[in-house]
Amino acid sequence: MFRLRRALKDNAVQNLHSPQPLDSSAPDPQGGMAYSDGAVSSKAWPWKPVLVGLGVGVVLTLVGTRLVGGDAVAPSVEEEAPPPAQASQTVTLAPVLLAAVADTLAVTGTVQAVDLLSISPQASGLQIQQVLVREGDAVAAGQVLAVLDDATLQADVRQAQAQLSVSQAQVTQRQASLAQAQANLEEAQQNLERLRALAAQGAISQQELTRQQTQTTTAQQAVGLARAEVDSARAGVQSQQAAIERLQTQLGQTAVRSPVAGVVAERRANVGDVASPGNPIVTLIQNNQLKLVAEVPQTQLDRLAVGASVAVSSTADSRLRLQGTVQSIDPLINATSRTAQVNISLPGSDLLRPGLFLRGDISTNTRQGLVIPATALQPQPDGTSLVFVLGDGNQVTARPVTLGNRLPGNGDQAARVEVVEGLQSGDQVITSGVGFLQDGDIVRIAP
Repeated sequence: MFRLRRALKDNAVQNLHSPQPLDSSAPDPQGGMAYSDGAVSSKAWPWKPVLVGLGVGVVLTLVGTRLVGGDAVAPSVEEEAPPPAQASQTVTLAPVLLAAVADTLAVTGTVQAVDLLSISPQASGLQIQQVLVREGDAVAAGQVLAVLDDATLQADVRQAQAQLSVSQAQVTQRQASLAQAQANLEEAQQNLERLRALAAQGAISQQELTRQQTQTTTAQQAVGLARAEVDSARAGVQSQQAAIERLQTQLGQTAVRSPVAGVVAERRANVGDVASPGNPIVTLIQNNQLKLVAEVPQTQLDRLAVGASVAVSSTADSRLRLQGTVQSIDPLINATSRTAQVNISLPGSDLLRPGLFLRGDISTNTRQGLVIPATALQPQPDGTSLVFVLGDGNQVTARPVTLGNRLPGNGDQAARVEVVEGLQSGDQVITSGVGFLQDGDIVRIAP
């Protein structure tokens, strides 16, 4: 640079001091006065020397200013490299895996009890005094569900017991009469034997003997009647005892008990109602066994099989995620709706209630597909989904994906989703903090 400025300076000085060469004069073709080109130029541009001098002065001024100010040309310095990009956040990874994916048939239905028992009182005409359970209560076999008013039965029992005492007293009285009749008969028989001996000796008349025989026969009949009266009194005692036992049984029935273990589905009676065998007090779900009853079109029945697994969920309660099984397929098809009922057995859960509306995804086929954790998805406003794929230098790339079936979580296995298009087996996708990432971000991988 310094050499270039020096050359410009020297060139300007040389142009200032060197005269301009003049071309030789040429005679005028008309024979007139001839003028040189230099003369003509000097007359045409009288200010040219002034301009040249000003240009040289400007150049000299600039050069001097640079030299005096010490603005010497410094050696070139290489520009510094930009600092390396910093990681935006720490994330976790998951590989794209090949796994078994089940094709499913979506159905909806209502939760119903497998066995719904109506518990009615056996005693009739008694007022309900207490109802000890309510809907949702779990009960054991033999547990008391309700209590009936037993005051009337208690009075009947006391009356029957009093009548039993009377009957027992009658038995005692009849037994005494029998003993008396037996004693009379024994005496009559002894007299008859004695008179027979006397009649044989001729000591008495035949008429007296006949009279004694009649008395003996009458005594025998009296003994038979007394025995019959004793038997009748004893039968009266037994009858009263049976009446008391019946009343005692009715007293026991005033406590309405559950015949099996289960859960109370409905309380259908209140305190003060009059109980009768035809009016249930509660309805009971035996052993809390519930099922999902779904309507399936006849065109889809060939895809179903008994024993197929069913992922059961609820749109109203996100906590309800269960695994059921196709228990049976009704053989009859509704002629109006052209659907058949499919019964899906459900596991026990405190979240289940008869009457709930649930969704079931019935597995119809199993195949291999690419799956990723559901947490790797970034939903978009247009309904599509993105995933962030880890690349070189820990840089992430936003990639749109086409989704297939969803695989619900099971135990330690988190929920997963099938990727039909957009990823390859072995790709690494971000599974945490995807909502804060952008395409091209640098991330730090969690250990």
